[in-house]
Amino acid sequence: MTREATCSCGQLRLTVEGEPVRVSVCQCLACQRRTGSAFGVQARFPAAAVAVNGSHAEYVRLSDEGGEERRFRFCPDCGSTVFYTTGGDTDLIAVAVGCFGDPLFPPPTIAVYESRRHPWLALPDEIERDDAWGELRPLYEAGDYAAVADRGSHLVEAHPTYAELAYNVACCESLAGRPDDAIRHLRLALERSESLRSQAAVDGDFDAIRERPDFRGLVGQPA
Repeated sequence: MTREATCSCGQLRLTVEGEPVRVSVCQCLACQRRTGSAFGVQARFPAAAVAVNGSHAEYVRLSDEGGEERRFRFCPDCGSTVFYTTGGDTDLIAVAVGCFGDPLFPPPTIAVYESRRHPWLALPDEIERDDAWGELRPLYEAGDYAAVADRGSHLVEAHPTYAELAYNVACCESLAGRPDDAIRHLRLALERSESLRSQAAVDGDFDAIRERPDFRGLVGQPA
């Protein structure tokens, strides 16, 4: 499938092939200021699937947690932010969902920064919140992957439908040298959310298990 995202004046256009890797809602204060709304909604696509046409300027800021770079690209004429990249990850491009102008665009599956959500904003029950992962995020960012793996396994059991939680725990298990646990939880995550498959294929957290046949089978790569 081919989709087109544009800025308000139409000068900056993105042509996107295929389905998004992930669609998410971010409720952090920076996204609220950037969009002028109570949240931002973005769809991530493999960079190879995105073609950019038109000129754009950029604004770079650091994330609230960990100081990771966010590089936003916007139209210099109308000011619309159309896409952005995160940190050093150039393999994925996040596109503002509103720029597609399509009410039937795939809905988000996860909402982050739940702690900043406006009280009046009610999200569907099927959207996964980041509350459970929130208590583990500081350990992940501090590099204490073994602690996340120990505590995360119990959280996954308590929240078996939360694909993103299982995925994040699998990342930490891979980084902590627990490949079998990482494969088990990654499999669970992909069973719950097909959109995570492409993300796993390029995620550096899985470099330690990337050449395992069972990992390559999960992400759809030849053994």
